[in-house]
Amino acid sequence: MKRSLLLLPLLLLLAGCGDARETSVLSPVSAAALSGDAAGLHLTVETVWQDSAEGKATPQYLTAEAATIPNLFAAAANNVGGEFYFIHAQVFLIDEAAARQGLLPLAEYLCDENDARLSIRLAVARGATADEVLRAWAPSGEIPGIALGRMLSEGEKRGSGVDMPLFRFLNLLLSGSDVHTALPAVTVGTDGQAVPSGLALFEGDRLTGFTDGGDPHA
Repeated sequence: MKRSLLLLPLLLLLAGCGDARETSVLSPVSAAALSGDAAGLHLTVETVWQDSAEGKATPQYLTAEAATIPNLFAAAANNVGGEFYFIHAQVFLIDEAAARQGLLPLAEYLCDENDARLSIRLAVARGATADEVLRAWAPSGEIPGIALGRMLSEGEKRGSGVDMPLFRFLNLLLSGSDVHTALPAVTVGTDGQAVPSGLALFEGDRLTGFTDGGDPHA
């Protein structure tokens, strides 16, 4: 039942509710992942599709590559032949390499987007690429990105995670250059499922390391 309620806004959008634009050119996003390496930036976008009201919702993944954040999203939109709709996105994963380069360009880009969900959860992929964590197996046939968002939310409630949505992270970054903060870290467990892996520590917008304990700023 909980899974159905989480998927409802996405499925209503696909059915044409809440937007006058043609649904054929809209791709509602449930989660996304950003990785970085010597070749540039890599984006994976998870969208949710359902052929009919009775059909099973399934995730689909689209990838793109570019040298800058704006060009990366433009390339992804060009690949899908339309545009992405981030208002229902649950989580945005960033891998270690991209996080060490700095997250301010990504945070500013998402906040500038009119349809971006400012409460989207940010998390760092640890010991795996962001793409691998995003596509990790989820229990009970749940959409992986939605399962990941639920896991992060439950960790925050238990006090084992850190409550750091996009808008709060950007506000901290813009408050000064010597800001120290943390994001939840996630990895792929031995069973192939995404699991919590401590916290990712930041100085300013750059990843500096990890801790396996609770929120160091609590």
